[in-house]
Amino acid sequence: MTPNIQKLLDTVNEIYPGTVMVRDSAPASGRLLVDQIHQSVLGERLLIELEDSTAADFQIGNELLQMLLTLNNIMPQVFFALSFDDEGLDDQLIQIATRLHHVVLHAITYQELAKKGILTRETATAYLAGIQDSLTPENGELDDESLWRLLTLLDALVFAQFVPEKYFLTTLQTTYPIAYTAAKQLVEPILQADVTSSRQLRRQVVQLFTHVDEVLAKWGKPTINANEFVTVTSVLSKRQLNQEVRQVFDIFHSEMLDFQTKKTAYVGLNKTDRQNSFVLTFSDDESQKPAFFKEIYAMTVEALFKKLALPYIER
Repeated sequence: MTPNIQKLLDTVNEIYPGTVMVRDSAPASGRLLVDQIHQSVLGERLLIELEDSTAADFQIGNELLQMLLTLNNIMPQVFFALSFDDEGLDDQLIQIATRLHHVVLHAITYQELAKKGILTRETATAYLAGIQDSLTPENGELDDESLWRLLTLLDALVFAQFVPEKYFLTTLQTTYPIAYTAAKQLVEPILQADVTSSRQLRRQVVQLFTHVDEVLAKWGKPTINANEFVTVTSVLSKRQLNQEVRQVFDIFHSEMLDFQTKKTAYVGLNKTDRQNSFVLTFSDDESQKPAFFKEIYAMTVEALFKKLALPYIER
């Protein structure tokens, strides 16, 4: 572990309520994949473990920076409180939404890693090798792999901002032209956004959810509907926190179920961006429903979030 990474680890351990440890003893394949790192909790200890030690400093640094952005309440998080009552479908949607969230998150972390000299030419070579190993080239038509190519290239185009070699983008463009064209349009607003602003970061996550669905609909593919399925941390002003829930959110009955209880779920949509901001469940006593929602709508936003033990970011 290089001094830069050790310093990052020390910084995380100053904030994390426990101890973060790193294990990078796995062999290196020469191929870098963005999802080949895992976290596991062992009591008060959190273990970050690599499946593949290729570009180990890059992988560990990226994970630690992501943790810092969360612990410091800068990057809005995503939560999964809804279910289609289909474990396979739920898992797939969670994976997709998490990768989209990470595209925005990586606009910060990749930049920091490049500044620290951790995102290097060798990292780029391994990253490209990972893409080529996990995706088949396009054949001019849409297929079952189109969504995964799009997700991969969204991240790759964020990564590419810090790769001076032209071959990186050229290879992506010639091998995956359909996904490249769509990803380039989707990622442009993220690259131009103020990634120091939590409000802007949330906006980019929400817009990416929306615009990916637009691409999928255009392609004739099933949409993700992450605007309803995924709860995104709210970024609220003091004024909004003091307002009644009815002034900031609309609550509606969802066709999905509460993930834990499997009961009917009610989703709180932000009036401005129509993004899932919280999920409620109600007791089985239908006669109490009007009083329940009257009480919820009359609460202040801050009181509701405290009642739900749901984090928010104050701007």
